[in-house]
Amino acid sequence: MNKPRLTAEARKRAIVKAALPLFARRGFAETTTKDLARAAGVSEPLLYKHFPSKEALYLEIQEFTCRGIDPAIHHLTELEPSTSSLVHLIYYLMRALILGQPAGRIRWDTRHRLMIKSFLEDGTFARLLFRSRFDCFCARIEACLGAAIAAGDAVRCPITGGNRACFAHHVAAWIAMARLPRRPVINYKVSREELLHQAVWFALRGMGLTDQAIATHYNPKALALFFSGA
Repeated sequence: MNKPRLTAEARKRAIVKAALPLFARRGFAETTTKDLARAAGVSEPLLYKHFPSKEALYLEIQEFTCRGIDPAIHHLTELEPSTSSLVHLIYYLMRALILGQPAGRIRWDTRHRLMIKSFLEDGTFARLLFRSRFDCFCARIEACLGAAIAAGDAVRCPITGGNRACFAHHVAAWIAMARLPRRPVINYKVSREELLHQAVWFALRGMGLTDQAIATHYNPKALALFFSGA
């Protein structure tokens, strides 16, 4: 019995999904259209029918990774700027990078590899992802950090609010990348959940929150339950 033919849109999605891990492991420059067609199970002429060039397919992949919004984001955007909201934002960010939760349309290890390859090439994919995903998140963190400082829960320091947010992201991103190989590069000697806990505490302290504020607002179990049910 013959399989039903895919619609043009379904075929494009199938090609994009097949191309994702290829670009993630080889990068844009080293991936050929022949490789892409083979991975997608189509001929090169059919590949060109849907995507006139490798650049067009790569652009579609960039847009594909930026679609869709995790429902938990809606919960976060509804929170008023405060110390508690800041803790929720940092926990969510680091949980996503370190634990890969929630799972999205693209595997987190694939996303991390795409980022690494982009850093080694012209950075286009990485810039797009930061601009579409992190910039608004960063602005939200800055507003909450300002509220925490005003409440006496965080100290002022020479580091800008935007960079405090970026540095927290970088800590989690580095941990994620160190754990990409089957045998992690660094043995943190704790469970993944404990690693997340320690990384969040480190980030909150580095952002300027006082020990008292962290003790009051950072409850890992409550946060895990909050985002699991979001």
